[in-house]
This record gives sequence, structure tokens and C-alpha cells, in this order.
Amino acid sequence: MYLGYVRVSTGKQTVENQMFAIEDFCAHQNPPIHIDDWIIETASGMKHFDKRKLGKQLQSVTSDDTIISTEITRL
Repeated sequence: MYLGYVRVSTGKQTVENQMFAIEDFCAHQNPPIHIDDWIIETASGMKHFDKRKLGKQLQSVTSDDTIISTEITRL
């Protein structure tokens, strides 16, 4: 399964540009990658890791899953 992960620091920011960048990256792979599900977080930078959606999602991913983000600092 391919998961797209997007995160913004404040509620005033939007995730659309990160989602577009991930979709563009996926479209240019050979073969193209389809994102099966999205993990979207807003204003999560101050939350403890295990309280964030990503932390909860990591409990259920397997070694066959791939999480794609626009940059490592988003994680």
C-alpha cells in the first residue's frame, strides 16, 4: 500500500501543494504509483509523535507499505 503523508504547521496553511507534489512524483514513476490513502495533519508540529495521525498509522503499516512525503522534515 502507498500512503501519502502531508502536514502543515498551522490551520492557516493548506496541504494542497504537498499533495500535488506527491501526485506529480508518483505520476512520473515507472510504473506510475497510485496513492491508496492519505494521512493529512494540520497544526501537529507541537503534538507528541504518538498523538499524531502518523504515529497511529505507523502502528499498522507493514514492511510492504510505503509512505511518501514531500520532504523528510514533514515526518
